[in-house]
Amino acid sequence: MNDPTGRPGTATDTGTETTAEVAVIGDGPAGSALALACRRAGVDVVLVGDDAPWSATYSTWVDEIPTPTHAGLLDVADVAAVRSDVVWAHGHGPHELRRAYATLDNTALRAALRDDVTHRRCRATAVTGARGSRRGAHLVQLDDGDSMAARVVIDATGWPGRFAAPGAAGGRAPAWQTAIGVVLAEPPAGDLGRATFMDFREVVTPSGVASTVGPWGVTTFCYSLPMVDGWLVEETVLAARPAIEPIALLPRLAARLGRHPDALLADAVRTEYVRIPLGGALPDPAQPVIAFGAAAGSVHAATGFSVAASIRAAPRVAEAIRATLAGGPAVVDPAPIHDAVWPRNLRRTRVLHDFGLEVLLGLDDDEVRSFFDAFFELPADDWAAYLRVDTPPAVVSAVMARLFRSSSWPIRRRLAGRNPLALARLLRP
Repeated sequence: MNDPTGRPGTATDTGTETTAEVAVIGDGPAGSALALACRRAGVDVVLVGDDAPWSATYSTWVDEIPTPTHAGLLDVADVAAVRSDVVWAHGHGPHELRRAYATLDNTALRAALRDDVTHRRCRATAVTGARGSRRGAHLVQLDDGDSMAARVVIDATGWPGRFAAPGAAGGRAPAWQTAIGVVLAEPPAGDLGRATFMDFREVVTPSGVASTVGPWGVTTFCYSLPMVDGWLVEETVLAARPAIEPIALLPRLAARLGRHPDALLADAVRTEYVRIPLGGALPDPAQPVIAFGAAAGSVHAATGFSVAASIRAAPRVAEAIRATLAGGPAVVDPAPIHDAVWPRNLRRTRVLHDFGLEVLLGLDDDEVRSFFDAFFELPADDWAAYLRVDTPPAVVSAVMARLFRSSSWPIRRRLAGRNPLALARLLRP
């Protein structure tokens, strides 16, 4: 009896049991990237997921996805739907960012990340514990009644993972970046008709300031980009704890565009609702199932980006999986793989980014504008380094120190908080 993966199966009372060295559960971009990296590393891997459409908008700075000749999985030029060589940011004033930015073609991205990957198109419902007497150390139950024995199981189902639990985070809940976006047939009038990464400006309407529309006291920015099917304009909460529901932002987005909310929705080619956890707890390294991607908290605490970071991390994690499996016992020690997902130095980077997130949560609208004015006035290499989850901590702390020195005294006081000595220790190389 054979499974659709082509691997031999054993008939049981409840279905067919197949085997693989590695089962990657979750067939979004992160899981697909890791399965492809494992395949290229010569690891016997099966990607498990129901093949649901990728409906989210995935974007990245072009230089954040390395090409195959530089230890990458794909060429961003092959998966970029629309590229903007210049994007803009606005705090109190405009900032021209001469760094190429691209919206990804989800169909091309799926095809590239699934190249020659064995894909079991069903949902995993449970992962049971160690099975040291068999080839597979874990048993993955599937919703079609079959099961799969695997020595390594990866949870790439998004945050929080379905099978790999987050660790402790000091009792602190994640913050949330939420957004509502509309894709319009034509670019909006004015500055938002050019590629815009962050626009924090207030919008003054005939009846008053538009930032008072919608949720009170919440800092939002506008994100505006050309798409294949039109022009995306999103009203985005920078960070909030607890989350602001995306639909609550519709009045503010409509006011920014000078439209009635109902008319804006009626004219939209499509609508997007976004919820991204920021500062979610890292996975518990003691658990046997290994988290990857957003399930592992690999989401940038300031931007909410994770896809490019997961694509970059996949070869590193796949190599750790290959080395751990090679000649080892049936029950695999997951520690080296956990360490590859979150190496020690990147855990320190994450501490720095989490500190930055807490600072942002404490700023009011005017302070946020001043903060990002100072941020985007840094050299491009500096702010670009800060916006990556895998920048070495010494580099991130150096950028934060330069930002502190270049900021106004009110922002410095906010950055230092109640304990300047703690900040000084945090930024120490």
